[in-house]
Amino acid sequence: MSFGLVLQELDERARERGGGVYVATMTIVVFFEDAAIGALARDRIHTLAAKHPSRVILFDGTQSEGAHHVDGNDWIELGAKGSTAEHLRGAANALRLPEAPVILLWIAPGIGDDERFCELSRDARTVVYNSSLVDAGDGALRQLVDYVNRHPELPLADIAYLRLAPWQESVAILFDGEESSELLDLARVEIGCGSQPEGLYLLGWLASRLEWKPGSNDTLIAPDGKAIAFAILREGEPRRIARITLNSTRSSFVAEADPHGETINLSVTGGHAKPPRLRAINNPGVAALVERAILSSQNDRVFQASLAAAGAILTQGRPSP
Repeated sequence: MSFGLVLQELDERARERGGGVYVATMTIVVFFEDAAIGALARDRIHTLAAKHPSRVILFDGTQSEGAHHVDGNDWIELGAKGSTAEHLRGAANALRLPEAPVILLWIAPGIGDDERFCELSRDARTVVYNSSLVDAGDGALRQLVDYVNRHPELPLADIAYLRLAPWQESVAILFDGEESSELLDLARVEIGCGSQPEGLYLLGWLASRLEWKPGSNDTLIAPDGKAIAFAILREGEPRRIARITLNSTRSSFVAEADPHGETINLSVTGGHAKPPRLRAINNPGVAALVERAILSSQNDRVFQASLAAAGAILTQGRPSP
């Protein structure tokens, strides 16, 4: 892969700009191998780069080596089909801005064993992944768990987890006040979701907060030894939670998205019955989630604990539905 033409075009853009100072907050390196994912990535990253001036180096795994496109001084696309890991890292190092930290957006399978990922991630301050966009099943999440177990020092964020904030807040609301005692009496958790990673992350978050450990393929064990049954069912829109139902021996707590995905309906029936409540679903968009991932990946211990718990549930051997 030769970068001469690309560097020449960048120099021309700099001259056209009149030699003014160019300031970038980060260098965003993107890798994908699916055209549909690439179209989504371009749109979202344009939005992000408009807010945070950045140099974007986009490796397009659907285009052959030699293909390139330069837009202004901050958007570079390179064909990466068939490229070696060393070539990709060399391109990223040649084209990055030295003063701007590298953020790697890896939107492809193989995060655990792909040499291209391993090389690109060596220079990244943060890795942003999107496990449910890569694989609606649990395969991509399994790869992520394996990789993090081997490289716990790398700051990493997963968009699939970051989507859960409205649902985490809703569960907290369901168990506010005197209902909090019901958390210790839960007997079953059922999650409906359009993609496996979101459901596993939500279950892992709950397990990590309540110190549940895997018991069998469909149970978790509380600190007092009590078994909590669970099920993750595929329903609703891809990459979205549809509902979560938590049953204690006396009450049923339900958070469920409306058909339009605009509100979460909260209901409690049984011993702690309450009037239904509504909460708006604030979907900030992928660009905003990537921004949050970059800002939070250094110290998001709740994400780390949720990922570890989800990984423990997967390791226990729970079969995919």
